[in-house]
Amino acid sequence: MNEFMKILLSLSVSGTLLLLIIWGLKPLYKNIFSRRWQYYIWIIVALRFLLPFTPNTSIVGSLFEKYHAAIITNENSTIQNALVSINEDNKETESIQTNGDIAPVAKRESWNIYVCLFFIWFVLALVLFVSKITVYQSFIQYIKAGNTEKWDIKTLNVLSDCEEKLNMKTRVELSYHPLIASPIIIGFFRPRILLPAHKLSNKELFYIFTHELIHYKQRDMFYKWLIQIAVCAHWFNPFVYLLEREVNKSCELSCDEKVLSVLDDKARREYGDTLISFLKSNNLYKSSLASVTLTEGAEQLKERLGAIMKFKKMSKGVIVITTIFTVAVCSCFFVTGAYAAPSADNREKSFVLNIPPNTGNNSSYTYVQRSYYFDSYIIEIGWNLSDTASKEYANSKEITLEDNSTIKVFFDENPIDYWNDSNAISAIGKLIYSLKNKDIQDYPMIDMPLISNIIYVRENNLSVLAEDYFKNDNLTEFSAIFTALDMELQKEYCKKIYDDNKIAFFSSIIPYMNRDLVMMYADKSYQDQKVNFFTVIIPYMTENEKQGWITKAQTDSKNNFSGLLSNSLSK
Repeated sequence: MNEFMKILLSLSVSGTLLLLIIWGLKPLYKNIFSRRWQYYIWIIVALRFLLPFTPNTSIVGSLFEKYHAAIITNENSTIQNALVSINEDNKETESIQTNGDIAPVAKRESWNIYVCLFFIWFVLALVLFVSKITVYQSFIQYIKAGNTEKWDIKTLNVLSDCEEKLNMKTRVELSYHPLIASPIIIGFFRPRILLPAHKLSNKELFYIFTHELIHYKQRDMFYKWLIQIAVCAHWFNPFVYLLEREVNKSCELSCDEKVLSVLDDKARREYGDTLISFLKSNNLYKSSLASVTLTEGAEQLKERLGAIMKFKKMSKGVIVITTIFTVAVCSCFFVTGAYAAPSADNREKSFVLNIPPNTGNNSSYTYVQRSYYFDSYIIEIGWNLSDTASKEYANSKEITLEDNSTIKVFFDENPIDYWNDSNAISAIGKLIYSLKNKDIQDYPMIDMPLISNIIYVRENNLSVLAEDYFKNDNLTEFSAIFTALDMELQKEYCKKIYDDNKIAFFSSIIPYMNRDLVMMYADKSYQDQKVNFFTVIIPYMTENEKQGWITKAQTDSKNNFSGLLSNSLSK
């Protein structure tokens, strides 16, 4: 629900941006581009409100990814602060918890908020949608109650002529209703034109039928309901109602333009007179959701009559400009983008499980979980389980290390298939031995290890694997392969990750980065004002380095950086 609400809000923001761009430029193209184009261009905006399709990098997507990264970084900080050290001098344990114990508690409050927001959104969206369906059904019942079949041969012949000229393949039914004042067409698949009860001339019938049949051929009912779905989904966004208004207005102008394209000057004036004649009385029942009507109001009619008087066919130059503008709008559709939710694996592992190492404090240790590539296996290993947490894992095995010492290793359910794989067990033993023999400055004490997942890598070319994992946003696997890449390739990926602002990838690989490389990106993120990257790097600094950065930040009046560093020191 958390990710769903983020996607929904990002769609609302990106749809609004695209709407404002098109609406803001309307004075420039209103009297130049065809009314048909001005009608259908809003489909792109409606789809931007509804479809979460987005390129890897987009404006709105980047904004929401930064927000996502900031939230998770804050959660990580909360988790890290909850872990309390062991005082080795007096052997007293104050309180120790693992990530697994703390993470659910740290997330519970934000999860509850998103559940409430989702519930409010869903209920109101559902109520709005049901109300619109009810209006539609009520109108249909109203029409059926007073509907009378139209059997007049003259009228049917005019309708038949219009259908033939417009190459209509669907049979259109014809009725009259005593309580409507303006002709309308209803029905998605079985169209029916409803006429008012008073007498109409053949010319008026021709204009009416042509207008309403064009509505049906343009599938305007489907278009209007697409907009209604956007309105229901984004009921909280005032701009979506602007979209609805613009589509309703453009719908009639587009239809008028299509009718006028087959008429001469005299017929156009007659067509305008026909529109005016149906404005003399108001509809007793009116619903733009259920039907498409000939006239909807005096204000809109004034604009339509003005368009009729100014009508002229588009020149080739205008067609070229329209095409260019359409391509630009489509580009904006992708550039604005939306938030793309990370995969379930990445959400769980990329930040919360990747707790920074202890720096300069050998007397404390915390639960750590990371991924490594070792002997053709990607091994996700955690260590320093608490006694309470270790009891949750029924599968454990004594593994002999290279120095002939043994260690009890716990297994989660995912890697249990490798339980009897001697090669996998050997790789685990070698990995644990190498970790135990690393400098304690960089790696917390290795004890009570947990294997949460194992992947056998069949591809020998690690650079190919790394590229595949990178493209598919597989953070866990990529961070494991990253450790086995040569330094130059590691630098290339670091630059790509930094330039693309992929904070999740950066957080996942920073435990494996060369220290000089880490400090280089500390300086780079400081210069570029990328607070999110700098925040991830802070836990990997020594106390002296933090003090040096605080002095520099204060000198440069970068209070946001000095505040983060001071807060880290106080903790």
